[in-house]
Amino acid sequence: MSWSVDSEVGRLRVVMVHQPGLEHRRTLPWNKDALLFDDVLDIEEARPEHKQFSMLLASHGAEVLFLADLLKEVCRDRDARGCVYREVLGEEVLARFDPKDIHPYQLISGLPERTESAEHFRVEPLPNLYFSRDAAFGVPGAIVISHPYWPARQREARLVNSIFRRHPRCAEARVYDGLLRDPAATVEGGDVQVVDERTVLVGVGERTNDAGADHLAAFLFANTPVRRVLKLHIPANRVFMHLDTILTFVDRQQVLTMPYLWERPELYADVARLAARQCADLRFEYRGPSPEMLAQPSRLQVVTPGGVESQYDNALEGLAAVGAIDPARTVLVAGAPSEHASPVEHVIEALREQWNDGANAFALKPGQVMGYSCNDRTGRALERAGVEVVPFKGSELVRGRGGARCMTMPLDRSPA
Repeated sequence: MSWSVDSEVGRLRVVMVHQPGLEHRRTLPWNKDALLFDDVLDIEEARPEHKQFSMLLASHGAEVLFLADLLKEVCRDRDARGCVYREVLGEEVLARFDPKDIHPYQLISGLPERTESAEHFRVEPLPNLYFSRDAAFGVPGAIVISHPYWPARQREARLVNSIFRRHPRCAEARVYDGLLRDPAATVEGGDVQVVDERTVLVGVGERTNDAGADHLAAFLFANTPVRRVLKLHIPANRVFMHLDTILTFVDRQQVLTMPYLWERPELYADVARLAARQCADLRFEYRGPSPEMLAQPSRLQVVTPGGVESQYDNALEGLAAVGAIDPARTVLVAGAPSEHASPVEHVIEALREQWNDGANAFALKPGQVMGYSCNDRTGRALERAGVEVVPFKGSELVRGRGGARCMTMPLDRSPA
């Protein structure tokens, strides 16, 4: 079938996910930072949570594909398996051992090598793969393979690309992997949102760079109906690692986003200074984002096939000006300003819920989204705005710092 994602909120038809597994048993308190994790998951709790999440997707009418199943089906053919191994691992890694010694799932879980004195990995595990959004993403008329920023995630994109190139379900889908081969470009799926059939929004920050956004725009203009790419520059810091950690679509022209981030970013700088002073009082090194970086205003560039058409210093105002959003319908993380004693208090509460991916909503259809049940203030704000929330428990899943949108790779949506 030919897959297409023409909107962030069109009814979900086909989605790919990956259930956490053995790869998380390779994550330790001492290596978690290198593997881009802030915590260590209890896999016996995380797997049932993910199963419930997947069942909810299916119960709302989506066909749910599991990445591990697709990999297993592709690798049943010996020749295909050899090609997958070469594309994912590379000849240099394969030369270190006999390919017969590796099971296809070990491309995900990792392949340890034990000696008398130590243990190391011939193949590193991929614990971030359950955030399937980032390895590839759907756009109008195509599936685009990402080029992740961190080496710890680059093999995920090669794995997804190799599967999509060979699985019969993907035979008629257009799969573009040019970004993966461009050493100057980085793009991750969490930074890409499809506004409509002719407009794609790209966050430029820690994980996606300008070269990646420009490469993606050139592909879209030449091969799809897209005629506008909106480049939204966000703080290049892990706390805002992807655009979808601070802004997601919940309905046509309606977004869920962080309060004051766009029009008064200095409030976030004030909170950072407050936290830094508190750390100093407690004789502890402050490790949060710098106030100077947070105080920088957002920028939005409107790019068309002819080049940069316009630019806005306030990104949210720019999105409204080009008709991508209706500002009157914007929903704020942690609720409305009137519910908080001050703007700073609102920002603090929003940052607390954003840590648990309060802004990372995932649309099942226009006006219906999934999100973690722990973000109760944000959930109530969405419901007051007329957006139906399908909550699910994810106290272990969220330890990886990703939400419902992060854990899904939509392959096909109906037009919104």
